[in-house]
Parts: sequence; C-alpha cells; structure tokens
Amino acid sequence: MTETVIATGNAPWISVPHLMELVRADAYPPEHLTTAAFGLVSDARGHLLLTHVNLPGRCWDLPGGHTDPGEDARQAAAREIAEETGFHVQPEALMLLGWQRFTLHERPPASYPYPFPVSYALMFAARTEHSGPRVEPPLDSECGPAGWFAPVQVRERCATCTWLPFVAALHEV
Repeated sequence: MTETVIATGNAPWISVPHLMELVRADAYPPEHLTTAAFGLVSDARGHLLLTHVNLPGRCWDLPGGHTDPGEDARQAAAREIAEETGFHVQPEALMLLGWQRFTLHERPPASYPYPFPVSYALMFAARTEHSGPRVEPPLDSECGPAGWFAPVQVRERCATCTWLPFVAALHEV
C-alpha cells in the first residue's frame, strides 16, 4: 500500500484537538473506521461536479456523505452523488483517490458520532466522457443546485473546504 500525505490541517466541525491528514492512497483504510465517501467527478472539459448543500453552515461542496450500515464506501459515494446531484455513476467506475484521516488527540463529546481516535472519509474520482451533462438534485435532496465548474470556479466556491488539495491529485489519475 502506498500512502502520501498531501496536506494537513484541522476540520472545523471537530471540537477537540486533532489532526486531519489528506492522504493520497492506492488501498482502502480499515472499513470499520470509514464513515463517509465523496466523489470528485470531472467531465470531458476537466470541470468538477459540485452541489450546493442546503444545511446550516454549508455551501458548495463535493457530493458525498455518510456510509449506510452494510454499505461499502464506493457504493456510498455512488449513492450520494446521485442523491445530491442527480448524476448517476456506477460504483465500479469510481477509483480510490485517497482519504481524509482524522486523528483525535482527546476524547470527543458523547455526541461525536465517529470512531475514536481515528476515522476516515474516502475520496473517489470518476470521469464522464461528456461535457457537463445536465444535473439536478432530486426534489427530496438536502442539496440545491448542482453543476459543473472549472478549477478556478471550484477554488472560489470551495476555498474553505478541507478536501480542496485533492483537486490537484485528479490530474494524476
């Protein structure tokens, strides 16, 4: 297994001292510590699929979210992409790009829903051969508009997103 840390920092939603590492990897971390999966989906022009998350404190983001019980991360990413953008990608078309590894240095509050001290959010990449196919989240989605954005637009809309260093890694896939 090859792992390369491409960035480190903190996640604003974690209230205790911790380290967040963005890791480029070619193998999966332990499944029981994997809590979420996201999709970096690009089109034929190199534009990235984003969705607007209509929840407090959220805005433009990658499609993705929590894994459901019994669901592997690749299936979760495909499901979340469809639920949040209306774009359908087959799970087997998603390639592992890496993950965000969260290592907590103190025990979190009882309300913290993730494994302690380490958990992972996986990042997958996929490409469509089309130029920005039409996307629209289903009516019951927690997300508003979705669309395809050029790299400069992604950096503008998602400047504070912790996953942003993975965009550069897309060119290596």
